[in-house]
Amino acid sequence: MPRPSRRRAAGLLSAAAALALTACSGGSAEDTAAEPATPVDGGSAAVALVEPGFLTVCSESNYPPFEMEQGGEMVGLDMDLGREIAADLGVEMKNVTLAFESIQSGAALDTDQCDVAISALSITEERRTVMDFSDPYYDNEVGLVTDGEDGVDSIDAAREEQVRVGVMQGTVGETQARELGLDAVQFEDATTLFTALSTGGVDAVLDDVTAIAEHAQDDPDFVVQETADLDDQLGVAVQKGDAAMLQAVDATLDRIEEDGTLERIVEQWIPVQEKD
Repeated sequence: MPRPSRRRAAGLLSAAAALALTACSGGSAEDTAAEPATPVDGGSAAVALVEPGFLTVCSESNYPPFEMEQGGEMVGLDMDLGREIAADLGVEMKNVTLAFESIQSGAALDTDQCDVAISALSITEERRTVMDFSDPYYDNEVGLVTDGEDGVDSIDAAREEQVRVGVMQGTVGETQARELGLDAVQFEDATTLFTALSTGGVDAVLDDVTAIAEHAQDDPDFVVQETADLDDQLGVAVQKGDAAMLQAVDATLDRIEEDGTLERIVEQWIPVQEKD
């Protein structure tokens, strides 16, 4: 299954992002005085917050399972992560939903609309020029999925047998299928892709494991036969040069990785059935 990033091990890996638009809030430097907050463990310097008593988190509004609205509340993997960081700072989390472009461009952080951006942000060199990133917190993978356990049992077997492997156009699954030499059948959307798998239109599907987890809820017979790592990592973004906030975020990531909280969060939001 997809896993928390092994930030202290040999390698770094992780996942993606999308778009959304709603109202933006959270005080700016002009109308809200920043107030230092000291992490509860005293492990790092005081951090300045956009709104006193709150860690303001920017995210897009609908990118499950990382962030989405349920019952009038923003929930998801990223929201749980934000609450852990806020708790370690001794404050509450406040979510601000914005268009993804304003988040990934660094504009939301630079204009003090939020303290951190947690929105399935892939860590890239281009983004590093406008924001600073925490250690990765999630490793993204693609998975080869069959309808039941008796299908083709590996990516190598799918290539050797040239079985029909469904992919969604414009996704990492399509890119990986091409690089892996698979007989890829393209679909325009995830619904038709996974319907084709369940009705025998394709023999397997290669897709992002987070997408697989979403559709596996509708068909519990879907089984991940094999996963492959991607050179794609998710990180928490802070304003460029905000060393105190970055230190506080990394301290929380260390804690939740060591005590198992991060693994539990990932398993809650991205459950997949893997072959035994």
